Amino acid sequence: MTYQDRGIKKWQGFFLSEHNEQMDKQQASSRLKWREVMSSECIESVLSAAITHQSALTIQKKPLSADAFPEPDIIGRIAGVDEDLIFIRTATEVISIPFFSILNVEERTLDKWYK
Repeated sequence: MTYQDRGIKKWQGFFLSEHNEQMDKQQASSRLKWREVMSSECIESVLSAAITHQSALTIQKKPLSADAFPEPDIIGRIAGVDEDLIFIRTATEVISIPFFSILNVEERTLDKWYK
């Protein structure tokens, strides 16, 4: 009996799953839409209100390049502020965001996990 190497055929399933994963990420990011650009004064007033009311925020960051897709929104509460950095506590981590990188911010209510 002769042994015949399948070569690249044995790896096609691996490449296909990676390709599908990449396509899913691209489709998810293409569903996100850019929101209206807010002035720094407007952003400051929303952040100030969120600190006062201790409410949650939805933040969309500015694009890194002209043809970039929007990143997923950052959803959480303000944990702290240091000069031009804003620290947002999400459900899983604390993220630092430079003030100048915020494109749009909105106050929002978080769904309660309990009834």
